[in-house]
Formats: sequence, C-alpha cells, structure tokens
Amino acid sequence: MHHPARAHLVGALVRACLPLVARVVTDPDPSGIRSPLRTAKRAWAAVGEGATHHLVIQDDALLCADFAAQVMAAVAARPRHVVALYSDWNSPQNSYLVRRAAAAGAAWAPLSRTDWAPAVALLMPADRARELARYLAPIPDEVIDDDEMIARFCREWRLPMLAAVPHLVEKGNVESLTAHEDLYHATVFAGRNPPPTVHWARDSAQDAALAAGFERADPWEHMVELRGSRCYLRFTRPRTKEPAGHEYGWYWHDWAPLIGIDPRVVPGQGVRAEVWAAGYMLGADTLEIDRADWLRPALNTWVESGLRPADRSRFGPEGRAELTEACLEGFSVRRAADVAV
Repeated sequence: MHHPARAHLVGALVRACLPLVARVVTDPDPSGIRSPLRTAKRAWAAVGEGATHHLVIQDDALLCADFAAQVMAAVAARPRHVVALYSDWNSPQNSYLVRRAAAAGAAWAPLSRTDWAPAVALLMPADRARELARYLAPIPDEVIDDDEMIARFCREWRLPMLAAVPHLVEKGNVESLTAHEDLYHATVFAGRNPPPTVHWARDSAQDAALAAGFERADPWEHMVELRGSRCYLRFTRPRTKEPAGHEYGWYWHDWAPLIGIDPRVVPGQGVRAEVWAAGYMLGADTLEIDRADWLRPALNTWVESGLRPADRSRFGPEGRAELTEACLEGFSVRRAADVAV
C-alpha cells in the first residue's frame, strides 16, 4: 500500500519481494486527508486470483534477507493464522509478548486481542483477507487508523494472530504521513541474518503455552514496560475494556509484590536498576528456554525504545549497550534462581 509521496521507495521494496511478485496499490486520493485506512481498504481487497494467502506491506517497510523464502516457510508452518511480520518496539502489549517469546526461544509470539494490529506487514489466508476487505469498506476514511480497525475485525471474528520471531520486516526511517512523532522500529528484526527456514516449523504447542500466559483473565495479568527511562507493570485488567494504549503505568517497585517479586532483589538505583528490574521480571514470566537466539536483540530494542531522549544522548551507544547487558543480567539472575529452585 503506497502513497505517491514515497515514490522513491517503491522500486526497491518490489525488488526485495522477488521472486514473489508484488503489486502496488496506490492511495486513490493522495491530496486528501492522510488516511492509511483509505488505501488499506483497497490493498486488502486486491487478493490475487487463486491465491491461498494475502500479504499487505506498507511502502516504508524494509525487508530481511531472503525474504520470499522466509515468508513461504512461515506460511507453510502456520497456514491458518493471521501472521504479523512486524510489531512495533514499544507497542503497549505486543512488544512485550514478542520479547517474552524471544526469551523462550520461540519462533512465534501469540499477540494481544486488544492491542492494535501490526499493519506494517500483515498476512492472512486469502478468504480472511477478502472478509477483512468487506469489513473495512463501509468504515469512513476519516477514521484513519487501519491498525485499530483490523484489530477489531480479528477480535470479532476470533482470529488468532501470531508475530514471527524474529520479524521479517523493519520500518524505515521515513517521516510519518499521519503526523505521528514517535520513532517506530521492529521489536526484533531478522535483518541480514534470518534464521534457517526450518525455524518456522517449531511445535505449535509452544504457541498455546505462550498464549495461556496472558489469557488467564486473572487480576494480575500484566506486561512489563520500559518507558521514559522507568520500568512499569502494565496490568491488562481483563474484562474491563480498558484501552490497550492508555498512558497510565504502575511503577514496578511499588507493585512488584503483587506478581510475587521482591523489589529488594534489584541492585542499585537509577536507569541501570530500571532496566535490570525489567529483565528480572521478564525472566520471572518466561517459559522454559530453548536457545533464545533473539533475546539480546529484543532486549536491545527494549532499552533503545524505553529511554528518555535526554538519557539516550547521555549514555551514548556504548552506555546503551551496557544497559542492554544489565537487562540481560537481570533476566539471567531470575532464570538461574528459578532453575535452582
């Protein structure tokens, strides 16, 4: 799905899809109100004749190496699911669920039913894509946000959504067309070194085990969040219909005992202690580990997305790398304690 203001990006993106043949669906009213939904309606309706699956990619996407082979292997492994090839590095719930899956060495992360859909690169079985197109068609373009409408569709149709871990798509450093000022990047991107294609054929029982960890509908269901250089617990408060993206957070030190964490185990103070605590609580929430090859990259984006701009500048690249190691240290300390028990 393409806006003419990004004409310089389309050729490279189409070539990166080869040997898959990409078709460009252009915004039908590029001078009108900026509305991803307007173009998404047409992109989701453009299912190829005889296709089994339909993939919609936004025009500011960057694709991993060997993209087509990776996509085909992913489809073969999870043919009935809605598959996200990208999730944003600080989305309220999904970014944590992806990191939790990466920590467990999983190839797939079951995503939240209430967070917005990662629409940068999303794949569906062809019949579901057609149903989505019919669902989106009557919604006014002024609603703008295709990701929220797609999430609503998946909830209403009870379609399970998985994110590929690592992601096959990154978001390029391109100015937003809808006035969003935040930086957007993938939670964990495969980049130039994607996994062997057999990676995607991991046992589907792990999907169910990971999903069960955040669909318990108990009062202490939570995500761990790094935001503004502080660590928070984001209690999902199931059944309350509380918006996934609200800005309210529960500071970890005050509320950690509710999830069985003694805050006194966290050494020191300041930003290092905040990221150490985040890693420790992720470790407490992680299933048995099976070669967590993508954990460090996932923690790195956690730190990068979670720091205040002033702290990003103050620490610099080396300092931020040390913070990633502190987050990994907290994770490892907790996992070692669990193994010892």
